[in-house]
Amino acid sequence: MNVINWYLETWGQPLGSKIIPVAYEDLFKKRNLPLATYIFADIERLSPRETEEVAWISNQLQKHNQVRLLNHPLWSMCRYELLKTLYNQGSNQFNIYRLTEDLSHAKFPVFIRGENDHKGNQTPLLKTREELDEAIIQLVNRGESRQDKVIIEFCDTQDDQGTFKKYSAFAFGNTIVPVHVRYQKGWVVKANSLKTAQREQENKTYVETNPHAEQIKAIFKIARIQYGRIDYSFRGENMQVWEINTNPTICHFKESNQAAISQEVSKNIEQAFLSIDTPTHLTERIQISLKPSPDTKLEFASSLSEALPWLPNPYKINLRRSVRKLVKVIKK
Repeated sequence: MNVINWYLETWGQPLGSKIIPVAYEDLFKKRNLPLATYIFADIERLSPRETEEVAWISNQLQKHNQVRLLNHPLWSMCRYELLKTLYNQGSNQFNIYRLTEDLSHAKFPVFIRGENDHKGNQTPLLKTREELDEAIIQLVNRGESRQDKVIIEFCDTQDDQGTFKKYSAFAFGNTIVPVHVRYQKGWVVKANSLKTAQREQENKTYVETNPHAEQIKAIFKIARIQYGRIDYSFRGENMQVWEINTNPTICHFKESNQAAISQEVSKNIEQAFLSIDTPTHLTERIQISLKPSPDTKLEFASSLSEALPWLPNPYKINLRRSVRKLVKVIKK
């Protein structure tokens, strides 16, 4: 919510009447929804139960041909599935592992990060299995779970000058919008710390020519994702995909930035949002039914004993026994 709200308060102000952010907790409470375009963002952060709840709503929406849905909550690939798939297909030259799976084939160096968050690496590059094992021990000693962590093999994409370069582009359905190229000396490329006139020109050319659009479309098709930002680099001529973020920062530059290239990116994103919009004159509402609860209800005897919290447990046990015997007699 913070990301889209910030965008609508800054560069996205012209879309204020078009884009309505809705938190999942609020979506679950709605019993009817308008005909519109729905983007399911940040689905990797949902619990399995929440994901199924969103899918229940999505399946009811998709029955209407005037509704457009982007990012199916059950089919869209998250980080682990996407990177594992691209590696197995021979596209990515680095593998990914869950912390709890067999690591005997991992190629060092590696690093640890969260499977579904966007906090980046949690360790420096670990050069040996011993360093990895020690990092896992430290992680557990801090009280952190191993279940939501992954190990990713390091893929060296630096150029002959020792510079790492990262490209970022958005997908809005079938529309690809390149947003920037960033450069750093370190292998974790976040901020653009190595600006030169030549690199600024390369960034401008990237935004204006959209040179990797077809490759990006192919990656999004594999990922079964229709909205998000892809981050990638090149190792030689081979694209290496780092992630697809379904709730990315939009127009990362400051609102005061009046550079022509920033203005162009902002306008391209605005037009891309409009391209996936649905007609505004539609007033019909779609009725949303409640998803049946998967919880197993307590049978009568257990419900009765649980309704008496003050009763000592031995008495609760005897009460349940007596009630079950009584129920059997009544059924006869």
